[in-house]
Amino acid sequence: MNLQEANEEYSSKTPEERLKMLFQNHPSSDILVTSSFGTSSVVLLHMISRVAPEHPIHFIDTTFHFDETLDFKDRLIRQLNLNVVNVKARSNKNKFTHDNKTWKYNPDLCCYINKVEPLDQVKKPFKFWISGLMAHQNDSRKDMDIFQRKGELIKFHPLIDLSPSDVALYQLLHELPIHPLAGQGYSSIGCFHCTKKGAGRSGRWADTTKTECGLHA
Repeated sequence: MNLQEANEEYSSKTPEERLKMLFQNHPSSDILVTSSFGTSSVVLLHMISRVAPEHPIHFIDTTFHFDETLDFKDRLIRQLNLNVVNVKARSNKNKFTHDNKTWKYNPDLCCYINKVEPLDQVKKPFKFWISGLMAHQNDSRKDMDIFQRKGELIKFHPLIDLSPSDVALYQLLHELPIHPLAGQGYSSIGCFHCTKKGAGRSGRWADTTKTECGLHA
């Protein structure tokens, strides 16, 4: 695939049109979809439910999620009839992070064990990886394209140019549920140890220089 040509072709399309084009032009077996079931995740999930309703959606279960996130995931599975696949670290490695409070002393290692390494195993057979990243979320995402190569995969960001108001309007028009923590001041939600209230992604790994878990950086 010529990424420059693909980005030019897809740039004039709506996010849902972009998704339709990808699924029409490539075998679904080549396409990986992931979701964190965070505050803005429902937009991509709703589009997937319309474009490719039976397609697997991979959720990384770190075992450190807020209960509200897990409840929100279950609600969306029922409401949108989603096919969700849970991805987890090996139990002994996950136990190590619990026992040693790795999130506190080495958050990069904690993210690697519980997020990056498990998903690396999942990614192997796929050619495209769809995620709901948006350029406005932080500095490391502001220059991302719709299509972007990451290792052996081509990342696909159909929502990359949506603004916060675009997201809010989409949720309103389609009467989609809101993450229960969004109304409590959480704009971006990850594991409970490493998430505080704050605008944008300012509450993620607060008081550290860390801004990404390593999946997308």
